[in-house]
Amino acid sequence: MKRKFLDTNIFVEIFARNGDKSEKCKKLLKQEHLLRTSSLVISELEWVLRYAYKINKEHISTYIKQVLLSDIDVDNKKLLMNVLNFYESHNVDWTDCLNMFLIKDQKISEVYSYDKGLKVYGWITRLEP
Repeated sequence: MKRKFLDTNIFVEIFARNGDKSEKCKKLLKQEHLLRTSSLVISELEWVLRYAYKINKEHISTYIKQVLLSDIDVDNKKLLMNVLNFYESHNVDWTDCLNMFLIKDQKISEVYSYDKGLKVYGWITRLEP
């Protein structure tokens, strides 16, 4: 059986919309096996749900968790779970959080940035150019 990739709009249909397409997407997840998506799709999903659909962080976290705990193959799944846990418990931006966990995984501890909010990541030393 071949792997098949799930794009962001499939998850948006499931979590933010109602109708025929949404039902087809839900049915797809129940019937298909060997489905794959990416950490980029998860990031885009968070952004679309927050900005386009004005869904609150708690609901977004629940939806992302559903994807990560499902049988869908997602790159960096363990890292994404760590990102999600931190995102849920801190007032942080998803993309910043993902980046800080990616660099932590790469043993990078210094970040050039003007973003003073990065102080919440205890393993990061923020530097200004």
